[in-house]
Amino acid sequence: MSPRHKSPSGDFESEAGRWLALARGDLNSAAALLGTNTPNRNVGYLAQQAAEKALKAVILLDNAPFEMTHDLTAVAAQLPADFGSPVDTAGLAWLADLETTARHPDEGDVITSDDARQAAGMADTILAAVAAHFAAHGIDETQIDPE
Repeated sequence: MSPRHKSPSGDFESEAGRWLALARGDLNSAAALLGTNTPNRNVGYLAQQAAEKALKAVILLDNAPFEMTHDLTAVAAQLPADFGSPVDTAGLAWLADLETTARHPDEGDVITSDDARQAAGMADTILAAVAAHFAAHGIDETQIDPE
């Protein structure tokens, strides 16, 4: 079975902006939950989702399709040549594994508060790089409608 792909729409810049806005919302939610009574797995999941959506936004901004996967190393392999992931392959793999652990209680791993903070920090680093990439293409993230 071949992997599914998401192709950009005709207005790929707006679509890429929507993905970035969704990523920012996930990161803001993760950051707001840090240090609360909310389970660390929720923070880890939201941080992974923020990173995934942000990286996919970069691919869409390049007007290219991407493979529909949660594997961040596979997503990073599809990034355009003018964008280098600020998080190394091992970090991306760890963050992707955290997402699986967060969704499946039978995985056996526990997401600690340190893991949650590290995941949110990694996602923040990725989103900062993506926002800079958008700015280099003349798109101001603060002007993107989050809805």
